[in-house]
Amino acid sequence: MHRSLRALSLVVVLGGAPFACRPDFGDRESLVTRTQVLAVRGDPPEAKPGEVVSWSLLVATPDGPVAEPIASWALCATPKLLTENGAASAACLGDGVRPIVEGAAAASAAIPGDACALFGPQVAAAELRPRDPDVTGGYYQPVRVTVFDRGATSVAFGLQRVGCALANASADVTTDFSRRYVANANPELEPLEATLGGAPVALDAIPAGATVTLRASWPAEAAERYVVYDLASRAVVERRETMRVSWFATAGTFESDRTGRAEDELETSTTNTWTAPRAAGSAHLFVVLRDARGGVAFASHALVIR
Repeated sequence: MHRSLRALSLVVVLGGAPFACRPDFGDRESLVTRTQVLAVRGDPPEAKPGEVVSWSLLVATPDGPVAEPIASWALCATPKLLTENGAASAACLGDGVRPIVEGAAAASAAIPGDACALFGPQVAAAELRPRDPDVTGGYYQPVRVTVFDRGATSVAFGLQRVGCALANASADVTTDFSRRYVANANPELEPLEATLGGAPVALDAIPAGATVTLRASWPAEAAERYVVYDLASRAVVERRETMRVSWFATAGTFESDRTGRAEDELETSTTNTWTAPRAAGSAHLFVVLRDARGGVAFASHALVIR
């Protein structure tokens, strides 16, 4: 059995009220009803200050994916205040950024030299405190993406993992960590499998109203083993990446918005069910795979309901 994972997504999409929390009285997260950024993929997904990263997008609309989105790219240059709970400082919605490129579907830039000071443990200002790593020991540079489509504007933040030095660790631990740690690599998605009643079904021949089982898979090596500095034991310990799939569609209903595998599950796939609309027509399906350290893979599929 797969486990449903509810970890924080590494893409945070902002609407008209940035960073506001609101009750979910409307459509589910997995239903695409407007233009939205579903994923920001960094290549490589982990880089040290000074290293160049290239970013690409998965942008969805109710009519399907946007092949060449028109986007404005910038690196957040303002750390969050202690009172802010969002993925990035509210200042990064305004002028608190370093622009990269305007009107491009993809972007490339070097990780700023002060990324570990702004968003990691090496603070350089007295009014800032060192940032806490996530459970994988990671720190993240927010990447702001503004997408323009059909007169609407969508703003999202992708979180680029940054390789920073260990904080509050002994020299022996730091040496051990540096020797054993391998930077993250992006996972890859294998072809999506669909079955109906246990038999394969083509994505362009789904019966109206049918509940289809979908299986997203990845190579065994995609769930990488890595080391992390454990604060409790003050030692370097080995972990294995969790894998999480976020599911989106322009019509129909998923059983779960997200599914995945925990670090102690060795299976290389996760399943979900999708119930097709009762009327014939077309739809689009989007699959976003994320590993625990910020790696991303995504795919889109055209569906025909008969």
